[in-house]
Amino acid sequence: MINIGNRRELFVDNFLIDEEKTTAAAVVHKPVKRDVAFVHDAEWETQGAAYHNIVVTPEGKRYMYYKSMHQDIKPDGADATMRRICVIESEDGLTWTRPVLDKTPIFGIRINAPTNNVISHLYDYYDNMFVFYDTNPDCPENERYKAVYGEWGTGLYGYVGDGINFAFHPGKDIHEILKKSLLISGKDSGCYFDSLNTVYYNHQIGKYVAFVRGFHVGDDYYPPDPDVDDAVRDIRYMTSDDFWHWSYPKVFKYNDDYDYQLYANAIAPYYRAPHIYCATPTRYVAWPEWIDSFEKLPNAEERRHRHRGKSLNDAIFMSSRDGENWFRYGEAFMTAGPEHHSNWKYGDCYPCVGFTETPGEIPGTDPYLSMFCKEDHEGEPTKLYRYSLRLDGFVSRTATLKPQMLVTKPFVYEGKELEINFETSALGYMKFKLRDNEGNEIYSREVMGDKVDRIVGFENGTPADLSGKEVVMEIEMSDASIYSFKFN
Repeated sequence: MINIGNRRELFVDNFLIDEEKTTAAAVVHKPVKRDVAFVHDAEWETQGAAYHNIVVTPEGKRYMYYKSMHQDIKPDGADATMRRICVIESEDGLTWTRPVLDKTPIFGIRINAPTNNVISHLYDYYDNMFVFYDTNPDCPENERYKAVYGEWGTGLYGYVGDGINFAFHPGKDIHEILKKSLLISGKDSGCYFDSLNTVYYNHQIGKYVAFVRGFHVGDDYYPPDPDVDDAVRDIRYMTSDDFWHWSYPKVFKYNDDYDYQLYANAIAPYYRAPHIYCATPTRYVAWPEWIDSFEKLPNAEERRHRHRGKSLNDAIFMSSRDGENWFRYGEAFMTAGPEHHSNWKYGDCYPCVGFTETPGEIPGTDPYLSMFCKEDHEGEPTKLYRYSLRLDGFVSRTATLKPQMLVTKPFVYEGKELEINFETSALGYMKFKLRDNEGNEIYSREVMGDKVDRIVGFENGTPADLSGKEVVMEIEMSDASIYSFKFN
């Protein structure tokens, strides 16, 4: 029996759908590109910025962490690419600024800048850092901010801190603990960690969950060398009771048989329905040969000589209810967009991990989701663009003008009213019916409009009449879309 209580359910998968009786189609909705949210033009960002992720504090403040890159010189005089982990902050998710941090970096090299937002400095093989706010009720208050570093080819390392200052867990040799628990990259685990690995506390199972990069070659998910030409990047799932000791990485299972190359996983629990993980991973597409289209894409001549010049990226949408089994759509969720001098190339479509809610621009309109994605423009600083998406608006069930049906599997709910996130045309509508196993039912007249929290009015009763009973919901739809529902 499916018991949804009073939680919000999104139509991102087929969990609640009676597929034999449902004719309304699943439609993936692309976010809309809005404006430049931040320009990475600091002296320590001259080679770009990447792997952005958002942390929203309990007080509502937003921190965004990312990796900056800059050619530098080590203390021993050797050239090296300096990878710095930086942070920017925002009160509203629209305006982002560098906090002023007076930190002395590793190796004693101080950045002399009025807005130094660097929280760590690392050379060579350190590739990424992901930060999250630990909501485990048993977590010590001084360890609420946790981070994981991914290092090329060696392991994943854990840190705790206050959001700005991070250190190894007191009294623990984290390098050894985590490298052993993650089984070290390579043949033993199939993992490499050279991507933004994501970690959260899952209240449903009372464990920490991690999503990390792996590689496979054909059916071999534990290849000794991930650098071979036919290696495919994948994503794997682990759990931990304490954040420091982890289970063996499990390969994701999907609803389809495609073997996409998936880069940064961009997985986050969706804050309006935290039992659902939503992900917008970067999809890597390597064309086997040079074809005419490459001549017509931007910078064709330079592309001929570029590393991965025949490779392109987009991002897809997928979701999971347990972290291991994923429902994904092949149609792109985000693309490089209209062609300009610096896109349609390897490096496009690396969405920031996480979402932030933004008030509607017109008084009285609903809030919406803001998402972010960086763009690298040749000869210019990396720009972070803001995108907008309807609340819960990743996927809808959508009907044509000719009426179609959405029919659920039997489920139990708790509540007195039905709240829906929907839109129709002026001619379009939705009609709702709830029916229990004994034939008792309540129904609505036509519902029309465009609202994220409309309460449905019923003609012959209220949802309280069927609360706690197993019911089926039938929705007759015409020129309409529904994104989510919940019982209050």
